Amino acid sequence: MEKQDIVKQTKELISSPPGGLYFLYGGEEFLKRRFLSDLKAAVIPADTADLNYTSVTGPDQADRVLETAYMLPQFSDARMIVWYGSGYPMCQQRFKKKTDEVIETACKFPHLHLVIYTTPDEFEGGSREERAALSKIPGTVLFFDRLTKARVLRWVIRHVEAEGRTLSEADAGYLIDRAGTDMTELYTSVAKLCAYAAEKNSAAVTRHDIDELVPERTEFSAFFISDNIRRRDPSALLSYVSDARSRAEKPQLILATIISEAEKLCRIKLAQKNGLTYPAAAKQLGLNEYVVKLAYQSVSDVTEKRVFRFLDACYEADKKLKTTSSDAWGTLTQLVCSI
Repeated sequence: MEKQDIVKQTKELISSPPGGLYFLYGGEEFLKRRFLSDLKAAVIPADTADLNYTSVTGPDQADRVLETAYMLPQFSDARMIVWYGSGYPMCQQRFKKKTDEVIETACKFPHLHLVIYTTPDEFEGGSREERAALSKIPGTVLFFDRLTKARVLRWVIRHVEAEGRTLSEADAGYLIDRAGTDMTELYTSVAKLCAYAAEKNSAAVTRHDIDELVPERTEFSAFFISDNIRRRDPSALLSYVSDARSRAEKPQLILATIISEAEKLCRIKLAQKNGLTYPAAAKQLGLNEYVVKLAYQSVSDVTEKRVFRFLDACYEADKKLKTTSSDAWGTLTQLVCSI
């Protein structure tokens, strides 16, 4: 399927938004929230928003969504419902039948704009099951992916100019390299930079201003997780988790890396317990000798019980992510803190 320009697509929709279902997903929360705001402004008069705009949260809200959908708009041609955390279209079995019925029924009301708002924790659209579910959604599906650096660069410059300041293209690129392409982060950074320039009575935002006000993203090596699990450093791992979340990475993939490292440490602890030297353990386990040497140093000062306790915690976190609708990032953070 051809990738669409989400900015162009949403502008076209807002110019004449049809009723029905809108399914929003993807990692760029700034654009997602802006579309939601623009849609509300386009379909509901501001002075009737209290009467015609409803937001609900949770997979157990299907009955309320349906009840609200049956209500005719008041002093307006449209009604809007935003449903957060619905679980749709990959609902848990106990909610699936009811949610599907509500979606099918609600889409028949011409006055209704029903928005299903998802976060990357809930739905990413990358797996085969998710792609199949996307193809069956009876409405407008919008994928809010992160924009390229080139697209974000133009947006940053326009935003600075709208604040009455200037920013060179080179320095705009420097800001993005320093802060990342997340538009929420950049929006906050630009606001700070423009306010700072105004305080100095400066017409331009400079690279020096960026260095002063915008913290540089932490760079993580390919072995960052492994290194800091061996060091048992929760603060470093928490910084990694925070950065990964801002980039809309999948928490399940990070957890898989942590589990792999925890399993490796358990195997190495047992080899050490059985009196093997690290070269012998490396050969037996089929691992790099230097890696095993570092792990030997790490597990030598902790008990076997503690090493296996962390592995059990990893398995519990994995089970929780697969069997419940709990906050995946919260589960991952708790695990890291238990190291």
